[in-house]
Amino acid sequence: MPEQSSTSGDCGEPRDAHLAFSIVDIPRRPPEDDPRIRARQDAAGRFGFVLGCIACVAAIAINLWNSPHPWEWTGLALAVLMAALNVPLGIFLGLLGEKLTRPKRKRK
Repeated sequence: MPEQSSTSGDCGEPRDAHLAFSIVDIPRRPPEDDPRIRARQDAAGRFGFVLGCIACVAAIAINLWNSPHPWEWTGLALAVLMAALNVPLGIFLGLLGEKLTRPKRKRK
């Protein structure tokens, strides 16, 4: 009858090593890969985009209301470009709000 070795498999580790480190080898998911956080970020990004678009339309309307009539194409282009800066700003504010209101992870 062959004698059993004290190592498991071909890695050369003692059999009890898997038992000793099984407590430490808990599969963890970093917060960026958590599907719930991804869903919150997606919703916050969409919400920020919508707010940025609303602010963009409002800024164009205000700029054109205050500009002298008849409008020139340079004035229209400037109003549109300045108003377009509201879209990334809205997305940024939506994602910042998501990060600030994210529930804290519970430690076990």
